[in-house]
Amino acid sequence: MLKASTIIFTAIIMLVLASDGRAAYMSYGGSRESPEMNIYLSARYDHLLQISPRFRHHRMWKECHTINWVPLHGDCIASFDQFEPVLPEYGQHY
Repeated sequence: MLKASTIIFTAIIMLVLASDGRAAYMSYGGSRESPEMNIYLSARYDHLLQISPRFRHHRMWKECHTINWVPLHGDCIASFDQFEPVLPEYGQHY
């Protein structure tokens, strides 16, 4: 069963993607998202890192698993606690 937040997030994405194509967007690296959508998705990413153990663990693995030098690997893992610390509701939603 889908959660309400998932349904709302999906609806917002669909509305943005289906919006009028006449708006001019800058394209960096193949991305055609508007600046507003980029800000929204970035904030959503940060929020998920702060409340979802599964999402946080996956992103830590994805971003740090290829770093083979122990000091740098440890710094990569520590950067998550520095820049996206967990919130009090960590683990209660996802």
